[in-house]
Amino acid sequence: MCGIGGVLGLRTLAQASTVAQRMSASLAHRGPDGEGFLGIADSGQGVLCRSASDLDDRCLHGVLVHRRLSIIDLSTGDQPMALADPAAWIVFNGEIYNYPDLKRELAAAEDTPFLTNSDTEVILRVYRRWGIDGFQRLNGIFAFALYDVSRRELVLVRDPVGVKPLYWTAGGGSVSFASEIRALHEAGPVDRSISPGSLAQYLYYRFVPAPSTLWAAVHKVVPGHAMRFDPAGRCLGDHDFAAPAPAPRQDRIASGALAEHFQHAVRRQLLADVPVGAFLSGGLDSSLLLGALGSRAAGFPTFAVGFPDAPDRPSELTMAAAAAAAFGSRHAGREIAEDAYFARLPWAIEQTEEPLAHPGMLLQLELSALARRDVKAVLTGQGADEPLGGYRRHQAARLLPLVAGLGAGLARSRWMTAWGARREVVARIRRVLAARPGVERAAALYSTLAPEEAGAMVRGCNPDEGRSVVLSAIERWWSRAEGLDDLARTLYVDVRTSLPDDLLLVGDKMSMAHSLEARVPYLDLEYLAVLESIPGPQRIGLLGRRKPLQQALARRLLPQPLQRSLRRSTSPWRRKHGFDVPVAEWFRGAFRAGLREFLTGPDSAIPAFVDRQVVGHALDSFLAGSGRTYRQILSLYALEVWLRANVVMRPIFG
Repeated sequence: MCGIGGVLGLRTLAQASTVAQRMSASLAHRGPDGEGFLGIADSGQGVLCRSASDLDDRCLHGVLVHRRLSIIDLSTGDQPMALADPAAWIVFNGEIYNYPDLKRELAAAEDTPFLTNSDTEVILRVYRRWGIDGFQRLNGIFAFALYDVSRRELVLVRDPVGVKPLYWTAGGGSVSFASEIRALHEAGPVDRSISPGSLAQYLYYRFVPAPSTLWAAVHKVVPGHAMRFDPAGRCLGDHDFAAPAPAPRQDRIASGALAEHFQHAVRRQLLADVPVGAFLSGGLDSSLLLGALGSRAAGFPTFAVGFPDAPDRPSELTMAAAAAAAFGSRHAGREIAEDAYFARLPWAIEQTEEPLAHPGMLLQLELSALARRDVKAVLTGQGADEPLGGYRRHQAARLLPLVAGLGAGLARSRWMTAWGARREVVARIRRVLAARPGVERAAALYSTLAPEEAGAMVRGCNPDEGRSVVLSAIERWWSRAEGLDDLARTLYVDVRTSLPDDLLLVGDKMSMAHSLEARVPYLDLEYLAVLESIPGPQRIGLLGRRKPLQQALARRLLPQPLQRSLRRSTSPWRRKHGFDVPVAEWFRGAFRAGLREFLTGPDSAIPAFVDRQVVGHALDSFLAGSGRTYRQILSLYALEVWLRANVVMRPIFG
């Protein structure tokens, strides 16, 4: 796991060594074990340097920058890397879990011996043999940049689920890219204009789906895509290389076969030359990670954080310790003081670089700090809910075909509208029932707003544009999943939008802030293909039965005492908490007095971008206890923090 960046342009790059060093320094937390640089000369040839000061400022038209966190091939895996004939150079962030298999296949077909034991070299050979289409063969989490010397092209690539972020900006005859937005700013001035359409997307989804960010000039590579740029920064093509959506299974998968696929996925992701551990919340998803390890779970490092016990909110630390004891893992837990947590939340929002209404982000940061004392990589339970239908919006989608015909009129009734204004769940049900089948209904599952409402809230946008940008954000994925049933298509969309642009983004930024690699076995591409071939109705229980496929795995992989404990927690199974944080309590309690001033006062940045009356009404409803959801207020809070830190440059507090 690493940090990557670079610039490619037509003109000679002014102060190339300074630009490279500044980009490297901004990414140092992602790769503290080493750095490397490639200077790209006017001829198109690359010049490898281990120090930015060795770059020749007189004749370079581009640079590639790499910061290394050594996980695989500690001795010969340094980057930038090329093959013996340097036809292409690479800077790579991530891991390829099936690289040993690919290496054997390539070695059997080629005469040239491998020079390293790294997965990075395998990517270069895949590209040389099969081109961009070959990236479909990679099973891993990755974001990388290739400089093709013969074509003089920059190729930016992101894994099919978007586990690893990759940003880019172009203009003025050049293109820049990086693992983090702050590194783009180090490459040169970046237009800080806010995109009204992206802001409407944020207010609707509470994240900005790729390829957009709130910055009009900064973009994300879409998951499963490879973008080609010429030296002038012009995009030559945006190639969708990911495997197509799998054909639906005609038979019901046996629980034993599913367990075997899952065990292979978890064990595949143990691949490392350094110690690996696991985050353990004590819930079903993280417990199954240990269950898949079998006898290797004994002594395996596990980590948990949580708040102190409360009468209405038992501490996750207690449940995590019980799960660890059931497997005999080597467990460490840390209690987090609630009063200090909220004071540090703005800093965590700044670290994500995009405003995200994700209250557990700082707990993930603390968890990463705890784990990094003992390991450099961890297995996490992220990604279990989206393909398996673990959220209430998925259960609503399961019931829709049964009630949509009768419920559309009710959804538009005055009574339902009034009730929905006070309860988020009712508001979402009303919106979904009123939406037309297809993309509109899939989008309605995410928000209590209508797309037109989101557009009307934003200055410089309008209802029609709001509808267009909100629906287009998921249209590509809905169309790509054609052939699956509507429920399976809904889950397919969720895996490729809310995961990469919200939960996985938080996981990446929080873990890499402490130089920790976070792995996601539930999103192993081979395992995910198996899950996504299962018809949607088999993945979601009809009458509130949560994640029946996970329950089947639990019966095979978890010790009986732990199964009983999980069954007692809630019915039918306790769901992974996902680092619960009592934000609603804080907003209505300790932070109540300052919340209105922060969001609508004279120093607030939001009113320059979002209608002040809308913000004030949402806040009044929430504080009166009748607002739809604290998440809407949290999203506005995160937006205000982000705007003050990045746009208006005002103090966040005080």
